[in-house]
Order: sequence, then structure tokens, then C-alpha cells
Amino acid sequence: MKWVLGGVTAAQGFRASGLSAGIKRNRKPDVALVVSDHPATAVGVFTRNRVQAAPVLISKERLRRGKARAVLINSGCANCLTGPSGLTDALSIGCAVAQEMGVEDEMVLLASTGLIGRRLPVKRMMRVIPSLVHRLNRRHHEAAAHAILTTDLYAKEAAVETRINGRLCRVGGMAKGAGMISPSMATMLAVLTTDVAIDRRLLNELLQEAAERSFNRISVDGDMSTNDTVFLLASGRSGLEVRRGTKAQRQFAGMLAAVTQRLAKLLVKDGEGATRLMTVEVRGARTDAQAHACARHVADSPLVKTMLAGGDPNVGRIAAAIGASAARFDPRTLDIWISGERVVSRGMALRVGKPATRALLRRPEVPIRIDLRTGRSRATMIGCDLTEEYVRINAGYAT
Repeated sequence: MKWVLGGVTAAQGFRASGLSAGIKRNRKPDVALVVSDHPATAVGVFTRNRVQAAPVLISKERLRRGKARAVLINSGCANCLTGPSGLTDALSIGCAVAQEMGVEDEMVLLASTGLIGRRLPVKRMMRVIPSLVHRLNRRHHEAAAHAILTTDLYAKEAAVETRINGRLCRVGGMAKGAGMISPSMATMLAVLTTDVAIDRRLLNELLQEAAERSFNRISVDGDMSTNDTVFLLASGRSGLEVRRGTKAQRQFAGMLAAVTQRLAKLLVKDGEGATRLMTVEVRGARTDAQAHACARHVADSPLVKTMLAGGDPNVGRIAAAIGASAARFDPRTLDIWISGERVVSRGMALRVGKPATRALLRRPEVPIRIDLRTGRSRATMIGCDLTEEYVRINAGYAT
């Protein structure tokens, strides 16, 4: 398996485009379209927030068919808390894409990201849709990746290829997200593509597993979005058929895991105001659920995140977050490491000089390892620091 260029159009059978419809005030690209040349097997995972945007509701319903031809994404407006009008708006722009492409409305999936509570500027979007379809090209993957950004600083793309049963196949994708990131899923969107042929049920299972180990293992600010969406489309153009229980399935799952994990890490690195990446690894938990709960509680903790931002060696904040989590353990057995240096042993803080600890915390990537010593389960979360820049961005986001 090797990394390749091409992002969401690296796999055979996909084209993309990205243009400005004037949704954003800065006139940057804000509408993206990803298209499969033929009906593709399609699955998705969505936010678990009970408040869900209009495009989430529509796309969840359309995915019941298991086939799609296009994904239309806009940035700058979430189309959430917009009631029946929001649903009408989303259906209208989806219909316009379908008519321009000559396909059924239900073959167009939708996603939106941006400010909650405002309606889509449908007329502006309608004007740009013909050009969006006309400009579809394999080379325009980067334009699409830029068009879905909100407060992100850069586009996020990834793609891999390998030979399976003698067939060269690829998995690629693009993602966005910088704030409101605590996926179950985040205000994150992603479109993944592959050129293997695969049964819809198996593809859905593999996407669920990959998302659980990547997009659901990251945190920027501990807040869950209303719009989180990950689509995965399979064109079958490589000629490889992935069947359940085969080596090909395991290899394809590895490719999907590699792409989703790289995109997830890029999302955290580009977290609003982030200057450092933090990996929280929990070992020795009684159950997988407790390991995950502990890792997430530490990664979400504002006190841990601000400690990281300031390079302030306050290991008590980490210990407090561990103790406040749902993990059950004996505090007298707790061990904690920062950047490979043990700072807590058997429930007691070790005397590590402040200059040395500050140096450990001021690296670009800071691994925190926790051993609860009560079982064999483990889990990992990726997070980042919480800085004044994050507060500045979000204090004025709606204005």
C-alpha cells in the first residue's frame, strides 16, 4: 500500500469540481460536487446529535437505496434549525444538480456546513450549478476540497493504492472540520471514494468500523455538530470484487482505515487555534468502553487542553480528568507518562523538574499515556490544545 495524489478523485470513476456561489462573504469557493460516472454503491455515517440539519435528514433517507451518483456540499451555511423551508431548499438544489446531470433526484446526496440558523441562498446556488456540473474533472479534486472549508486553514485530502488479487485499486477522500469537533461524529464532513466492487452491507460495516477508529477518536473542543456526515461511494471500476471473509476484505479495510485515520489526524492538526497535537492512549482498562470513556474525557478536558497550550506542567489536571471519567480503577495503581517520561507512578506524582516537563509539553505532538492497571482493554483519542485564538474565532463566529 502506498500514498498517492488525487484525493477524492484518486479512485477510478470519479470527478469533482468546486466553485463560489457567494454564500461566503469573502467570495471563496463554497460549493463542491463529487460525481461517480456510473451509479455507485453508497453508504454513510452521520452525527448522533438529536438536532440534525436538513441535508442530514435527506441523505440518510436516500442512502436506504444504497446507490448514488453525486454528492453536493456547500459551506458557509449549515441549513440547520430552518424547519420545513430548510428541507425544501435542500431538495431544490439537489433537484437542480440531478436535472443538470440527467439523473434521478434521489441519486444526489447532500451535505452542508457553516453557521446554524440561516437559510441557504438558493437562487445564488442555482446560478452556479450548471458551471459546477460542466467543470467536473478528475483534476479538480483540490478545488472541491477547498470549497467545503469553513474556519479550516487548509484542505485535507488523502489517497492510497495497492494491488489486491492482481488488481490495482484505490481509496481516496477529502474532509473538512476545525471546530465543534467531538465526533460521534464533528462539524466535520468527509467524502470517501473507492473503485472496488463491494456489497452495500459489507461496505457499510467497514465504514462504520473505520469511522469508529478514526473520526470518532478525535476531539478539538468536545462539542458535537448537527451536520457531521461521512459518505463512502464505491464505483467498482477497478474490476476487483471484495467479498466477505476474504483476504481482499482485510486488505481493503486496511486501506480504508489508513485514509480515514490520516484525514482524522489532519482535522485535529487544523483545529481552531490549535498549536499542538495530543495523543491520549489509555491502557489497562477493564473494558473497551471504559478505556474509550477515559481517553475521551482527558482529550476533551478544557484544563488539560489549556495546560497543553501553555506548556504548563500540571499533571494533576490529567489525573483529575481520568478520575472524573467513567473508567473504574484503583487510583493507587495509576501511571501517567508525558512524551515518554513517567510523571505519575502508582498514584503518586514524581518529581520531574519544571523545565524538563515544560519541554515535554512544548513539542508539536505530545503523547500522553495512561495505565489504569485493571484489565487489558485500551483506547486512543487524538486531541489538541485550547488557545486564545480558539476563543477569538468562536466569540465572533456569527458576526
